[in-house]
Amino acid sequence: MKFSPRRSILAAAALGASALLLAACSSTPSADAGGASSSGSPGALTTVTVAYNPAAQFAPMFVGMSSGIFAKHGLALNIVPQTDVASIVSGVASGQYNFGFATVVNVVVADANGVPIKVVSTVDGQQTPTETPTQGNALVAGPNTGITSAKDLGGKTVGVVGLQGLNTVGLQQLAANAGVDVTSIKLVQLPFGQMADALANGSVQAAVMQSPFIADGIAKGGVVIAKPNVELFSNAAVGVMVTSQGYIDSNEAQVQAFSDAMIESQAYAAAHIDEARATLVTNLQLTPAAAAAATWCTTCDPTVNTKGLDIVQKALKQFANTDDTTPTDQLVWAGALKK
Repeated sequence: MKFSPRRSILAAAALGASALLLAACSSTPSADAGGASSSGSPGALTTVTVAYNPAAQFAPMFVGMSSGIFAKHGLALNIVPQTDVASIVSGVASGQYNFGFATVVNVVVADANGVPIKVVSTVDGQQTPTETPTQGNALVAGPNTGITSAKDLGGKTVGVVGLQGLNTVGLQQLAANAGVDVTSIKLVQLPFGQMADALANGSVQAAVMQSPFIADGIAKGGVVIAKPNVELFSNAAVGVMVTSQGYIDSNEAQVQAFSDAMIESQAYAAAHIDEARATLVTNLQLTPAAAAAATWCTTCDPTVNTKGLDIVQKALKQFANTDDTTPTDQLVWAGALKK
């Protein structure tokens, strides 16, 4: 039986929708999520719980924590690693997390299911028009697969971090642009950290990987054949931080502080690259050598725009029959668009 990306995205969205809709019914953050001052004294930090997807692009947030930038803005971050981005979005909607990582795909899918989450910042800026092979994300072919470009993906097994994520939509768009029947591609969900071995042992024939794991894929015989985000989302905000509308309504000062601190942290990380890389040893459990080779965008515009949301709305209509017509500026917290 052929695997249908359209059915898979719809199925994944449907499975997530019930949880998201239940979450939306109680979108005020729970006490466990933080969002309250650690003491009643003036100047006490407000602890917020933040879910992130482990990748080098979070170096700015990590160094913002260690350098005191978030504390300067009155926040202490309780960070939670989470490889399933759909679960992050569900957790944000339910109040389990005050802020969390999402891609613009997750934001559009959530909105289509009536879940009120809003973009509050980028993670490491808008997508740069140029990247090194190991920076950002990359479509990597396994050794001895004969895959040299997206046009060779028909009938192949491809590893992706999530069935309804940005990397999956980018993969499908590149394949469709190359004339491939995307329903012939079999998708396998894998954490980024397992993709290099899966390519090497032939479990998957290609994978959409993220820095810093691309370098491991190349070291084990993989070849970068495309840069999906560069080719499709240049100068668009695609990797973002989100919160719930309920949290905005009751804690807008903290939303403003978090958004401001994310922007300031990106600038600090760009000016202190070695210091930022060192935070990946602790937070991503990388070896010092792997952390020293990690990359993220240090020259990208840190502000939020709606270009990526616009592109994804159109792509999901084509690949997943998701017809979300909400004006995309309404999917972003207004304060983020004013920066």
